[in-house]
Amino acid sequence: MRVRTAKQRAQRIDLDYFKHAHGLKRWRILLSLALPIAAILWVSALAAAGSRMPYSAGPVSSAHAFAEMRCAVCHTGSADPRGPQDARPAFRAHTSDAACMACHDAPAHAVNQTTTPQPCATCHQEHRGRVRLAKTNDAFCTECHGDLKTTHGDPTVARRIGAFPDAHPEFAAVKSGAQDPGRLRFNHAVHMKDGLRGPAGPEKLQCGVCHVPEMAGAIARGKRPATTGLMAPVKFQQQCARCHPLFFDERIDGAAPHEKPPLVRAFVQQALAVYIREHPGDISTPDSAFRRVPLNFPRPPEPPARNAQEWVARRIAADERILWNKTCAECHDPASARAPAGQALTNVGAPADLPEYAPSNVTKRWMPRAAFDHTPHLMVKCQGCHAAEGSTKTSDVLLPNQATCATCHAPGRGAETRCFECHAYHDWTKAHPVTPSYSLTDFK
Repeated sequence: MRVRTAKQRAQRIDLDYFKHAHGLKRWRILLSLALPIAAILWVSALAAAGSRMPYSAGPVSSAHAFAEMRCAVCHTGSADPRGPQDARPAFRAHTSDAACMACHDAPAHAVNQTTTPQPCATCHQEHRGRVRLAKTNDAFCTECHGDLKTTHGDPTVARRIGAFPDAHPEFAAVKSGAQDPGRLRFNHAVHMKDGLRGPAGPEKLQCGVCHVPEMAGAIARGKRPATTGLMAPVKFQQQCARCHPLFFDERIDGAAPHEKPPLVRAFVQQALAVYIREHPGDISTPDSAFRRVPLNFPRPPEPPARNAQEWVARRIAADERILWNKTCAECHDPASARAPAGQALTNVGAPADLPEYAPSNVTKRWMPRAAFDHTPHLMVKCQGCHAAEGSTKTSDVLLPNQATCATCHAPGRGAETRCFECHAYHDWTKAHPVTPSYSLTDFK
């Protein structure tokens, strides 16, 4: 039996193994040299091409994508974006408020806020992809509005506001006791009933006949709406005149204009004068059975007029009695008791006898502190949010309440619920115009 000592066994081990390049070690050495060299070459090539990709924190928002490869446009670190630059590289310099306001001079949130406004980048955080910078976290809002304090005493809005809908107060326009301040007499229930008498026979009015979003006109011209998606104001000539023409005389085919009483009087007087000049034989001709004016306002029996001037004067008196006491008073309230709309008027020749009607005072924007766009809601039936079919009073406020909005705008229901969806931090109506600071070549 062969016996080997430990020394003899140790002689089989190559003590210089570390001096020889094995496969795995060889690859480690090659990669440790090749990868840094490749990285240096890649960075150098991008730097030579003017690219900032290697040290970018990530894609910027879609609004700023045009300057994504020009870090120095925003990362100036200087109070003046066009002045002396920070000595540090652009990718290390912070974005100053001056750099933001070089393009959009955002006005302050509120002059009576007690806290010092934070820098722009605190709320509007960049390099998070193609996001919309206005979509900020609710925490930035509730930091103050969770327990609101102002420099001028109690706030004019709710003191404590939290996440919608649970911690948000009810809309002021629909709180208990709220009324429509409009002075225009209108009954929605009557106008929405079946078989309503129209110019072409019985019809059923739809909401869109009178209420048209402001954006409709812009789209028809091939442009996107520039401001709001509110409903356009209802105009008499567009929405009302087809069913409610302002006829005033059996002899005149045209209707009176929907204007102030002095203009209406001038129109009626001119229309009658033109008619009798073209039909002088009608001075002594009685009216026909055809009537365009209410039957409950018959003309008083009078002897035939002696001349055209007398004929015009008589008919003006009768026509104005119809207009002031019936036609106009159908929708408009008198402004004072001096010249009531529902009372026959005398002394028609003097300006003082003209009636005065209260301004319609139709509210165009019910929520001045919030923004609402009808455009994304047009697929929903109007009655789902506005209870108009049962409204019989002008004072009824037909806006949806908070619970109606929360049908979709609530956590887990798909629609956005954060503050920015309805509220804006900056009042852009008070923004100052900016002075152009860049040329097109600055963003290449």
